Amino acid sequence: MTRVHCKASDSRSVLARGTELRLWIGNIFTTFGVLLGCFLASSSLHAEPVGGPTPEDRLIAREEAVGQQFRELEKSLLRLADLLASSDPKRSTLLRKVFERARDLGLEDRLDLIVTQLKDGQLLKAGVSQALSLEELRQLLDLLESGDAQKRLINTKEEVKQYLSKLNKLISRQREVEGETESGADEKRLSDRQDSLANDTEGLSREIGSFAQRLESREGSEKAGAQPPAKAKADENDDASRDDSEPKTENSGNDKDKKSDSSGESDKKEKSGTEKSDDTQKSSAGKNSEEAESKPSEGDPSEGSPSSPKPSESSESPQGESGASESAPQSEPQGDDEASRAQRTRKRLKSAEERMREARKKLDDAKRRDAGQEQQKALEELETARAELEEILRQLREEEVERLLVQLETRLRGMLRIQKAVLAATEKIASDESRLADRETQIEASRISRDQTTVANDAERALAMVRDDGSAVAIAEAIEQVRDDARQVAARLSRTDVGATTQGIQRDIVTGLQEMLSALEKAQRDQQASEKGQSGGRPAEPGEQPLVDKLSELKMIRSLQMRVNTRTKRFSKLLADGKERAEEPELLDALDRLSQRQEKIQQATRDIVVGRTE
Repeated sequence: MTRVHCKASDSRSVLARGTELRLWIGNIFTTFGVLLGCFLASSSLHAEPVGGPTPEDRLIAREEAVGQQFRELEKSLLRLADLLASSDPKRSTLLRKVFERARDLGLEDRLDLIVTQLKDGQLLKAGVSQALSLEELRQLLDLLESGDAQKRLINTKEEVKQYLSKLNKLISRQREVEGETESGADEKRLSDRQDSLANDTEGLSREIGSFAQRLESREGSEKAGAQPPAKAKADENDDASRDDSEPKTENSGNDKDKKSDSSGESDKKEKSGTEKSDDTQKSSAGKNSEEAESKPSEGDPSEGSPSSPKPSESSESPQGESGASESAPQSEPQGDDEASRAQRTRKRLKSAEERMREARKKLDDAKRRDAGQEQQKALEELETARAELEEILRQLREEEVERLLVQLETRLRGMLRIQKAVLAATEKIASDESRLADRETQIEASRISRDQTTVANDAERALAMVRDDGSAVAIAEAIEQVRDDARQVAARLSRTDVGATTQGIQRDIVTGLQEMLSALEKAQRDQQASEKGQSGGRPAEPGEQPLVDKLSELKMIRSLQMRVNTRTKRFSKLLADGKERAEEPELLDALDRLSQRQEKIQQATRDIVVGRTE
């Protein structure tokens, strides 16, 4: 009973801690929103006479409150990062990045400076500082939300894959119905199956329609969130400049503006009046010509209502009610973004559904030939919809690769910077062999060992990112070798081993990081060229784009093999010079790791050749 009670209490404590973490995360986002709101509201308090405290005193008090809130926010970021270090290391790292970014920007000092400027009556300078602080707070908020953006991208990809799977099944079923229609199957059964297909297509069309609306609202909110900072800066600077200007000149300027505006408006009215009369004449002539063109088509029952389709669809205008439903192709989104393509997919599915219902009517009327034609057109619409979904997947993959390349490059550059410093410190210690036994030297070597461990930990995180992507075998193997070498060097430094072997492994780490950075930079250049239409190396299928191309992977394999060869020669030279003995456990362990590394390079090469990375 006691054991069961302990397990229950432990589970309750875990749930309580999870709830607390979620509340903290929510509070952090809320605090950012409050801070942004306070900055936006403070610009409107510059000159409002209110009873009690003066507007300046109220503004100073609010700015001081904002500064205090920001200091509490920084503490919350660190506390939450510590709590999430073991359970959610990615979010913990993100929170620490936000904290470090805030310190780099000097936001806390600037908030204190704003209060000082307000107390000194320097409203213009305070307004400029407010605008800068507002922009920097938005940068922190964007950084804080970047982890959620990655999750949204992954979720969107999975959602599109589900839609594509459903659409593939619809296409397969429609082909079966079309084949049975041509082979002379029972018309009643075919009609029922065609009706079921139309209903399923309608359901998928609705799903993709709501998906497109979510994409549009997300893109709209991102654009709206990107515009206010510049506008707010301009407005605040205008307010500050108006505060420092003289009232008389403002009045005279306003009078001049009013006169010029009134004269400009009268000119516009006269001009618009003449243009309007011309437009009415043109529109009446246009209406007459349209009526003359539409009269011959009124007597043709097969055409239905005029639909003015797109040029590519003029030969496929649907009959009956389908023509009326496609009467607004001009309003169809023409962009290449995901939301526009999703809307076009919905339109295609809607058109396919109408073709299917028309085919069902033809089957009910025993018009098998006409039904087959409608079924073929429905298939064409479904294929076009599939192409749009595949293009959405390709675009999402491009975004994912671009984001991953930037993250990897940032992490590897940081590792390279630390590794170069570790190598320089190791060479400095090794240059004076007489001091290797000193306590100070041992402490310095221990400190360098901790820095080397940092490189190993960062390599572990980078390796997790590449393996999660799963499209780059050689890059993953190279990062894994850097991690293993960094751990080996850290162990050597912890016992003050700064000899030639340790330095040689460190130089291998530097070389490996530099080669990986070159491959990532090339991948970024290729992607930018592809986006600008300067490269024809796009993947033919959606989701197929690898992190780096095969040529870069093979070059990386070559570099890995050369490093194995170099290390083999290094060990051979140590044995030949008598500096190492073949039976030493450390050397035997190093040779065993080298053998395993050779096997992994062989396996990675095979995976690239057979295409397991795709």
